[in-house]
Amino acid sequence: MSDNNSIFEPAIDKKVEISYDSLPNSSFEDVNLGGAKFSNVNLKEAVFDDVNMDETHFNNVSMKESDFADMYMVNTKFLGVNLSNSRFGCSIMNNVEFKNPDLKNSQFIHCDLTNVEINDCKIDGLKINGVDIQKLLEQHEKEI
Repeated sequence: MSDNNSIFEPAIDKKVEISYDSLPNSSFEDVNLGGAKFSNVNLKEAVFDDVNMDETHFNNVSMKESDFADMYMVNTKFLGVNLSNSRFGCSIMNNVEFKNPDLKNSQFIHCDLTNVEINDCKIDGLKINGVDIQKLLEQHEKEI
C-alpha cells in the first residue's frame, strides 16, 4: 500500500479531547495519551496499563475504582477528579497535580513520589508504609 493511501495517521500529530462522554470499564493499554484532555467524562473502573500520560489533563472526571499500572505521568493534572478506590502501581509520577480530588481508599504501590507535597488535605487514615500519618503529625506537634 502506498503512503498516500494509508489509513493510519501519525500519532504524534493527533490531539485528543474527550468531553461529556461515558466510557466506564474502558481499557487503555500501551497507548500514548500525552497531551490528551478529558472533561466531564465517566471513566469508572477504567484500566490504564503502560500508558504515557505526559501533560494529560483530567477535569471533573469520574475514575472511581480505576487501575493505573506502569504509568508515565509528568505534568499531568487531575482537577476535581474522583479517584476513590483506585490503585496506582509501578508508576513514574513527576509534577502531577491533584486539585480537589477524591482519593479515598486509593493505593499507591511502588510509585516514585519523590518531593511530594501535601497541603490543606484531610488525611484521616492516611498511611505510608503502614505508619498512620495523622498520628505522626499529632506527635510532632506535641514535641514542638
